[in-house]
Amino acid sequence: MKRFVALGVVCVLLLSVTGCGGPNALMKEFIANLNGYAETLEKKESKERQLSALERIKNTTEKLDRAKPSQDEKDKLLAKYDDEFKKAKERVVKAQKALAVEGGSAADAPPDLFDAFKAK
Repeated sequence: MKRFVALGVVCVLLLSVTGCGGPNALMKEFIANLNGYAETLEKKESKERQLSALERIKNTTEKLDRAKPSQDEKDKLLAKYDDEFKKAKERVVKAQKALAVEGGSAADAPPDLFDAFKAK
């Protein structure tokens, strides 16, 4: 009986925590999605996969907009994840340049791709 109660409590805790990551989790997701987009470019995957990766980036930025963090919170996030963000950004830019030099076709990235967490 104690096992069932303990299992129930653990399940309730896990279910209540899922999806409540807040701005920190969204920033990590944004960086991971940027890296995923860079990977699709590096591997010269199909245009559909590239567009799918861009769509994930857009969805993450929309989630952050819905969370409505203050400008101070955004600044703290950018400071906290600055190194990871810069690495991901450089990776995307490098992959886009390499693909362009080789004559490949990259999905059209929105101009504000890297400004998603800054003030609008």
